[in-house]
Amino acid sequence: MTKNILITGVSPGGIGYFCALGLKAQGHLVVGTVRSDEDEQALSEQGIATVRMEMLDYSSIDRGFAQALGLLNGRIDILFQNAGFGQAGFVEDLPVAAFEEQFKVNVFALHHLNTLLIPVMRAQGQGRIIIHSSVLGFVAMACRGAYVATKFALEGMVQAMRIEMQGSGVEVAMLNTGPVVSNFRRNASKALFKHVDLTQGPNTDRYQSLVLPRLEALEDDSHANYGPETVFKALSHAVNSPRLRTHYYITPPTKLLFWLKKILPTRTLDALLRRAG
Repeated sequence: MTKNILITGVSPGGIGYFCALGLKAQGHLVVGTVRSDEDEQALSEQGIATVRMEMLDYSSIDRGFAQALGLLNGRIDILFQNAGFGQAGFVEDLPVAAFEEQFKVNVFALHHLNTLLIPVMRAQGQGRIIIHSSVLGFVAMACRGAYVATKFALEGMVQAMRIEMQGSGVEVAMLNTGPVVSNFRRNASKALFKHVDLTQGPNTDRYQSLVLPRLEALEDDSHANYGPETVFKALSHAVNSPRLRTHYYITPPTKLLFWLKKILPTRTLDALLRRAG
């Protein structure tokens, strides 16, 4: 059955782009959100309709949503909330402005778009909101504290939504992704340099020896990363299956950490994550 699907964050090279192409190939009507002329042109060449949406600007979200609703003939069956970024940096080094920007994009903008869409889905009598979260939505790692905070916040918000919206026809699910090839590290590196002076403070040596080499490594050169098809497989189930799961734990490391969190003492898990990070 053909679904009308809106996907946020479909820049070429990213997970949203891969998933948009995959869902279009399945026969669904897909609209993606972009932020530049170049991205719009790249998606157009692939036959994907786009709208402009800047997640730091609520008025841009309003305009983009209205345009997307028009392109989708007034009906949206699936919203894949994929847009977002990761603010790198040790928590003590990050100014409040870094946390504000991280929460505005990853949580507040996402919520704003949900509030625009949910009345439409309620009127339809059905709809699914799929939120792209992370393994860092249930465990934390060093130098990712701001990003972790947003993903933990989303977990709580979505659980509340599931409880509140029971019987409405609107369903919500989380994709908890692990290490997948994308533009994530490149964007995290830009955010780090924007807000943190790496030449001063107690963590200077750690940035130089541990953090920067990882951020500067190309994602597709890392043997530890899985392909975007792992995310698409889960998203395809969330879009097409009669029964939506509450969580999709994607990649073996994510599944392993999910169980380790359940069975290991907190300090033991902390020690493991300290070494892994």
